[in-house]
Amino acid sequence: MTESLIVPGDRLDIKSENIILGPGFYVDPKTDEILPTNAGILEVSQKQNKTVYVIDSKSKTYIPKTNDFVIGIITGTFGELYKVGLSEFTQAAQMSVYAFPNASKKNRPHLKVGDVIYARVLSAERDIEVELECIDPTTGKEGGFGQLEDGYLFTVNLAYARYLLFNENAEILTELVKKCKFELAVGCNGRIWIKSETVKTTITCVKIIEESQNWSKQDIPKKLKEVWAAFN
Repeated sequence: MTESLIVPGDRLDIKSENIILGPGFYVDPKTDEILPTNAGILEVSQKQNKTVYVIDSKSKTYIPKTNDFVIGIITGTFGELYKVGLSEFTQAAQMSVYAFPNASKKNRPHLKVGDVIYARVLSAERDIEVELECIDPTTGKEGGFGQLEDGYLFTVNLAYARYLLFNENAEILTELVKKCKFELAVGCNGRIWIKSETVKTTITCVKIIEESQNWSKQDIPKKLKEVWAAFN
């Protein structure tokens, strides 16, 4: 079985013969072109003499991998360790109070329960608690990691979060930045943190990103304009 990340409107090289399509596809009646209508992981497998295409867009279980960027919430402190929640369905990770640039006994962050952080998965080995750090391994500096203050935290499906994180030209973000200025952090664990100029603008951005999970690329400019007008 092969897997790849897709979003609505992507062009797929799928022939309409000898195939089985799961939910989340649209077949253009004029051209017979097959298009995805959901963001997710495209799984391709063989069943007898047919090729099966399925979009897994509902996965809620985040499985940490080394070097993943994640957004965590401090859930407890134990000595010189923080407990960090990554998602409702994932076991908590741990992070040292020294896992920050230039941290020492006299100079270290004092995070409290409920604080939000942007971190990197330092290690994720089987049967060992996942460990995080807020240091860019290539520079030894902050590199965008650390505490995320104010702003708004929300979730999207895991596949869409990865799409936004790894696609520099993600259509929804390139269109949204034309409307307002904002700070954004996206985690592989499906969490997104955003902060804009006003609370109203921030909430509008959240609504747009949440709804865009089911928009086709072609519809993004129009639908974004509609939602923006409804909230402003």
